[in-house]
Amino acid sequence: MEKKLQQNQIIYIGSMRKDKIIEGYYEIKKAFPDAMLSNTYRLLLIPKFPLPKQFNKPYTPLLIKINPDLDVPPEVYVDRTLRVNGEKSFRLDENITEIDMLEKGWVKICLKINWSPNFSLIDFMILVIDCIKNLKE
Repeated sequence: MEKKLQQNQIIYIGSMRKDKIIEGYYEIKKAFPDAMLSNTYRLLLIPKFPLPKQFNKPYTPLLIKINPDLDVPPEVYVDRTLRVNGEKSFRLDENITEIDMLEKGWVKICLKINWSPNFSLIDFMILVIDCIKNLKE
């Protein structure tokens, strides 16, 4: 992560900027009108994200945790009880999910992506949709 000091402030070069988060949120809201962004720009919730037929439910809440201060990809969580073709998916990994998130009923989706600081929230959402749509096991 590249850092630059300006007037005693640390600025992270390459992190997802808040204006890009807001811009992405408004685009996501067009497809998912019930989407909500926290006032800290760190949490995006889609309460009823539609799922393909291989899942045991037609919808799941989908939560994206964003760290606008660091050059790391967002994290995405879904309902812990989701199953793919009747089985727990190795992509819905309780082993990498924080305990407090598990206790709240969430499980982290294990995404294998080549993260770029130039990615927008829309780019990330497209990756998430593609991953969920193509989960087979």
